[in-house]
Amino acid sequence: MRLHLAPALIPVLLLLNAGYTSAEASTSGGGLNPPGLQPIINRANVLLSSGHFGDAAKAYSEAIDQSPTDYLLYYKRATAYLSLQRHSSALEDFDKVLSLTSGTFDNAHLQKARIYLKDGAFSLARSSLSAYLKAKKGVREPEVEQLEKDIAEGDRLRGKAEKERRAQLWSACVESASLALRVASHSIEVRNWRAECAVASGDVESAVGDLTRLSNLLPPSTTLLIHTFRLAYFLLPSSPASHNSLKQCLHFDPDSKPCLALHRLSKQLDRSFAQLDELLAKEDWKGAVKLLTGAGAKNELWKRWEEALAEQMKPEQLLPLVPETLLAGHVQSDGKKKKTVMPPIPLPDAAKTSPKRQHLARALCKSYTHLADVAPSSTAYASARTQYCNLLLSLHGCAEDVDGLVGKADSLLGSSSNDDGAWDEAVRLYEKAFEAGGRSDRTVHQKLGKAQRKIKVSKQKDYYKIVGVSRDADAKTIKKAYRKAAKFAHPDKGGSEAKMAALNEAYEVLSNPELRERFDSGEDPMDPQAQAQGGHPFGAGDPFAQFFAQGQRRPFAGPGGFQYQQGGGSFHFSGGF
Repeated sequence: MRLHLAPALIPVLLLLNAGYTSAEASTSGGGLNPPGLQPIINRANVLLSSGHFGDAAKAYSEAIDQSPTDYLLYYKRATAYLSLQRHSSALEDFDKVLSLTSGTFDNAHLQKARIYLKDGAFSLARSSLSAYLKAKKGVREPEVEQLEKDIAEGDRLRGKAEKERRAQLWSACVESASLALRVASHSIEVRNWRAECAVASGDVESAVGDLTRLSNLLPPSTTLLIHTFRLAYFLLPSSPASHNSLKQCLHFDPDSKPCLALHRLSKQLDRSFAQLDELLAKEDWKGAVKLLTGAGAKNELWKRWEEALAEQMKPEQLLPLVPETLLAGHVQSDGKKKKTVMPPIPLPDAAKTSPKRQHLARALCKSYTHLADVAPSSTAYASARTQYCNLLLSLHGCAEDVDGLVGKADSLLGSSSNDDGAWDEAVRLYEKAFEAGGRSDRTVHQKLGKAQRKIKVSKQKDYYKIVGVSRDADAKTIKKAYRKAAKFAHPDKGGSEAKMAALNEAYEVLSNPELRERFDSGEDPMDPQAQAQGGHPFGAGDPFAQFFAQGQRRPFAGPGGFQYQQGGGSFHFSGGF
């Protein structure tokens, strides 16, 4: 693989271009080159200068096998290793260079200082830089001065991050660790702290990135890879990248039981999620509900996810993020091996933050909302809609979820009355959903209008209440209730003209299927404003006019020609009471 050459390696290429080859070094020392050595060196030099560092390192290894005392070969191979970020191998070769040259090859000290800085071994970086300056008799080039500043700043930031990690100042810890990693990019200690603080602060995505990087810096570990997978799969949005660490785990250990078990589990869940997305795309709400809550091994997706989430997100399944055995032998900034005891970190509430769980809750809420619209008399659909839409709105970042707001509003609007302000709250939720949806969802807008009309009507008249029937009463029940109520509303029976007029108006609406449907949808068909707009079905006039039978101004002749008799006159009820 071809890589870009780091600026720190430019002096090496200048050294090569100046003609300092191993062959010349050997000749100057009076030695003879082994047969075939020079072509290998030439090939290695070309590979190094062209950025093919892996192949260059192999070629230099071949040359070293033939000339094991040539310090310049070790130096060049160390340069290739450094470009490959193989710091341990590079340090070994730089130490070999110093050994072969009795510590006089001062540039090896400088390269070691750079490596130690990147690794976060600040004391060792200072020591190597001091050795370099001693060889240079205190002369400080600009790059050396900058290196000194970076070492001091990196060490300061490392100490600051450590204190903040210990004090559980999670956001501050992430910030300090990030600044430290700018100069000490390979510091396992600091990167581990940043991963822990990121998880504790809720930034799981950043933590997964750091753990992935640590899995490359540290020796292979199935435990670390499994921890990375669990965080990525259960706490981040769906992505093929979430499976990368699990693939690495199986590549490292194909027989790993934990990795194989997680592989099977994730495959089963992924298939079910794909099926759910297909059902939702087709608006197959019953099919979606069956997959989520129906009985059977291939269904029960909601239950299976809940069980997997609870099991995989246990603290003992994730902490510590990086096994202590991997960190135990790490060289710290003071050059000594030590164990820093830190307080445990809190994990995010997986039930609240898992994007996949939010997706399932949204699917249930939306499906039951549509099913309840189609079958408004189903208490089971209405109850499930309330349950899952309320759950969805309670999840992290879902307080303004459009589906959740609409479902909850539908449930509130289904209340029998607005005595407790349920309908007013429904209007507020519809408005919120309409805004959250970019004011472009026609369905939400229609529901908002319906709710507003329903409230308006409720504040004016309730024809069902006037007649004394429920909203689901049939025509026969309404007629019977009307006749019963008319006996008490008539002025001759202790009622009043106003009561009788109101009863008659209510019956006129409820006995007419078209008017009743308009009233049920939130419109008052007897509203004078609607009449002024041309929407009143009866036109203007005396509300008692229909009771005037054959010129006789007895205003309470109801449907069916009923009559009351009083003072020699009579009202006749052909339907009877």
